[in-house]
Amino acid sequence: MDLIQPMNMTLVRDAICQLLAAERARQKEAAAAQGMSEDEITNLIDFVIYPKRLTFPDVSAMPCVFVYFNQIDFPAEQQDIYENYAIGNLQIEFYAAGKTETGTDSSGNEIIVKTDEENAEDRLNYLTSQLYKILNCEANVAKGTDNIVNHSLVKKWERIKSPEDENSAVCVLGAALTLELGFSEPTAYLDAATIKEFYMTLDIQEEYIDPFVRIILDNDDQ
Repeated sequence: MDLIQPMNMTLVRDAICQLLAAERARQKEAAAAQGMSEDEITNLIDFVIYPKRLTFPDVSAMPCVFVYFNQIDFPAEQQDIYENYAIGNLQIEFYAAGKTETGTDSSGNEIIVKTDEENAEDRLNYLTSQLYKILNCEANVAKGTDNIVNHSLVKKWERIKSPEDENSAVCVLGAALTLELGFSEPTAYLDAATIKEFYMTLDIQEEYIDPFVRIILDNDDQ
């Protein structure tokens, strides 16, 4: 008897993480080509992607992005015994941190050049732009999921509560994008070869592969 394979929602999540990672890499290359320093790219362009972590990371890991489904609806009129159509809320939750920048005036006195809140706000706004453009440019989500997703709609952007930070020199701000994604969820066991082809075609990195998918990918007999 075959093992029950993960649902398409898992494949979609992993693929979205890879889509973000691939475009992040291209943007870092573009920034370097335009003369940005390594520190500038790290602080202004780069971000960490977490597909399976909901606990809050250390400030040193920010900016960071969490990718997960928080709700799946199955419309009654789009169900049968072989597959059900899924309307999923994909949450892209993200956080940015800012540190206070100081300098000296003409008299040698220390002054605040830019506050931690200003830096956090600026990075959060640009991270919003990065994620919004990547996930809504042309048919990126369809292509990035090898056309498993055939319906994509951005629903909302909202501020979310940030955890308390005891370091007064660092401000942490959070926000979330909600996307409505539509795709079929088969009720029958998925063909393992199809799952393998999906991950190989999209060249999904190890860090974004679900552990139950990894079992399938490592089984050469399937």
